[in-house]
Amino acid sequence: MFKPLDGVKVIDLTYFVAGPGAARILADWGADVIKVEPSFGDPGRGTGATMSCPTVKDCNPFYTAYNANKRGLSLNLKSDEGKAVLYKLLESADVFVSSYRTGALRRLGLDYDSLSKKFPHLIWAQINGFGDFGPAKDNAGFDTVAFWARSGAMIDITEKDTSPVNPLIGFGDATTSCSLSGGICAALYQKAKTGKGCKVMVSLFAQAIWSESAGMVSTQYGDEYPKTRLNPGSPVMDTFKSADDKWFYMSILEPDRYNDALMKELGRNDLVGDPRYCTAAAAKAHSSELVEILSAEFAKHTMDEIAAMFARADIAYDRVQHIKEVLDDPQALENMYIIPVENRDGTVTKQPMTPIRFATTEPARIEDIAPTMERQAPLVGEHSAEILKEHGYTDEDIQKLVDSKVVYIEKL
Repeated sequence: MFKPLDGVKVIDLTYFVAGPGAARILADWGADVIKVEPSFGDPGRGTGATMSCPTVKDCNPFYTAYNANKRGLSLNLKSDEGKAVLYKLLESADVFVSSYRTGALRRLGLDYDSLSKKFPHLIWAQINGFGDFGPAKDNAGFDTVAFWARSGAMIDITEKDTSPVNPLIGFGDATTSCSLSGGICAALYQKAKTGKGCKVMVSLFAQAIWSESAGMVSTQYGDEYPKTRLNPGSPVMDTFKSADDKWFYMSILEPDRYNDALMKELGRNDLVGDPRYCTAAAAKAHSSELVEILSAEFAKHTMDEIAAMFARADIAYDRVQHIKEVLDDPQALENMYIIPVENRDGTVTKQPMTPIRFATTEPARIEDIAPTMERQAPLVGEHSAEILKEHGYTDEDIQKLVDSKVVYIEKL
């Protein structure tokens, strides 16, 4: 795959998922991403254990998902020597990205005001929980808190009259990481024109609000959440179950055009042209009635039969799958959205790939735009010596830094 960020250097001072995910995307696009950690490592290295994943040195697939294709440098940034090493790297870096809270960055002298004065060429990018202003600006904000709970997503995307959803770890983080990587690229374009860096900001809360744009607007005009599938906003945009017990989602955005075609396919010619159901406004007004009718009709047919109906009527739908089923989804596999990756211990994990691909000519086959996993997530400081040598440090210098515990190098 063509990598448009080849030659871009990124210093990655992030932890857990959102920040590392943004830097992983940049690495996949060709940037040289240097992951900077303390000697005890990114606490995200242990997060996989909460999801039944192995978290040992030679097999940490959850951590790899957000940190592959990076090199690792371990520095004690609370020491003057460690900070001097980081400053040396920032002299030639294009991007500094962090998910540390602003107060912590300020105490380390790594806040935007401090670094922009020393390195005016540097793009300074940050993910935080709630934004740069307001009463919650300094609060801890994981995606479960800032993206899901405060935004309303945790309760308003559930089935009505049930408990709040227990969200998938990292869902809001990964979404926010896409926005930050895009913002960094816009800043790189500005830098290419002017030679100057800038500050790039995104918060988990802001991302959630943008992701919920439709509801943010519609609830001001009487739309209510959470909804129930028994009385949805539109009866032809809802889940139904087939005779062979498979859930699917039907999405008719133009009821005036497609509702009668659906009735014909279901053998309900008596309802074709029925003023209660054949237009968008009427169908909405009789939503619960129409859901009951459609549920009964779909329950008479297998999923294969329903798929054939939808194909004839050109109606958008898909089966409702579990995450585990997607690992073997032929569409995901053929596009290499998921690829098998060998862990350091020789075992294999099916890993999701970052979503954007690039090409300079029209791809004729998937191999032309295939994603690459050139590196597993680095061990803590795995490439410390290599990186320091690239920046002018001698073997003797490096050994002194290791001996004084300014630099750490983990080995298997």
